[in-house]
Amino acid sequence: MRASSEKESSLSIAIVVAIVLIASALLILRPSPEEVVAVSPDRLLRVEGVTRSSGTVLIERLDGVATSIPGLMSPVYEVTLTREGTLEDAEFSFSFSDLSSELSIQEVVVYRFNRETLSWEAVPTFFDLDTQVLTAVVDISGSVLVALGERVL
Repeated sequence: MRASSEKESSLSIAIVVAIVLIASALLILRPSPEEVVAVSPDRLLRVEGVTRSSGTVLIERLDGVATSIPGLMSPVYEVTLTREGTLEDAEFSFSFSDLSSELSIQEVVVYRFNRETLSWEAVPTFFDLDTQVLTAVVDISGSVLVALGERVL
């Protein structure tokens, strides 16, 4: 009876050790989060975010794109994550002071192209009067099109 009890105890310990080893291996193999920062070639757009895919962010300026954005004020930018995964809570910062506009910064909003509805949608946008920067938070999976336009109420 004592041998049976010791055998069960040894088996329980072996199971616990196996679970700990498997959990440790999964934690070690999981990629750690990386902060990613990218700036557009014309320096109007800066993108920052965190990803686990160890990819980079590419920003391409697309001139001459026809959009339905009211009062389009900037070029359209395609922001692409080079590897599979997502860029969580990516912060898009547009330098408003570098744009020539008759509108004030409070009248401008970031627009994002929704690939499901095939339409441009305004994204909640924050502005800083001191630095003249517009900021919006967007999650990226693959790529996204963004631009600045007039705020429509």
